[in-house]
Amino acid sequence: MYHWNGRLLPVERLCALAREHGIVTVVDGAQTFAQMPVNFRNLGCDIFITSLHKWLGAPVGNGMLVVREGLIDDTWPLLAPFDPPPLRIDKFDHWNLGTYNSAIQAGIMPAIRLHRRIGVERIQRRLSELTRYWIERARDIPGFRLHTPLTAGPLDAGPLGAVALFSIDSVDSRLLERVLREQHRVHVKYRRVEDIAGLRVSPHIYMRKDELDVFVDALEATVRSCGARASR
Repeated sequence: MYHWNGRLLPVERLCALAREHGIVTVVDGAQTFAQMPVNFRNLGCDIFITSLHKWLGAPVGNGMLVVREGLIDDTWPLLAPFDPPPLRIDKFDHWNLGTYNSAIQAGIMPAIRLHRRIGVERIQRRLSELTRYWIERARDIPGFRLHTPLTAGPLDAGPLGAVALFSIDSVDSRLLERVLREQHRVHVKYRRVEDIAGLRVSPHIYMRKDELDVFVDALEATVRSCGARASR
């Protein structure tokens, strides 16, 4: 998933194509892991990496690395392990370099238990529902332009997730971001890639629809205010 607009890439097809040409594939799954069902074996990639704080909800600073067994011997970390061969996946784990942050490590299992209790399919449905909700409310704002596909196209791997990018034709997105934050205490993130710029909205499962109403109402008021200011 693109981190800036939430578009899902056809990773399985890309990995299969790379494998046909002998190319090692590394997948950054930070935006999809724990947001929707992700299976390393089904993806067909050689290496999968992800943070654990985004959708799993573990403390910031945790991450996960999965390496296909046949590649472990030939793949070396920047800092070599102290342990003698034979080396397994543990050689990528550098706890032996000094004191590590045991507090954030201890937060992983409670996050996993909560995630399993809720269920990833339920989480995916909830996040998609929240995203569609605010988009449906905001799409009538003059100049509203969505840069995230609502339905899966031929190059997409799935439907809408929790991340979406939008812009307002008549208003600079950086100005929108600043006014929403300073005057309405709404946090959205400015993103720009090539010629596409906008604000990224990514509600989590704990958000309520009335909180998204606050965001859309603030956005509508900000667009009116900025539009009036620009017309002077």
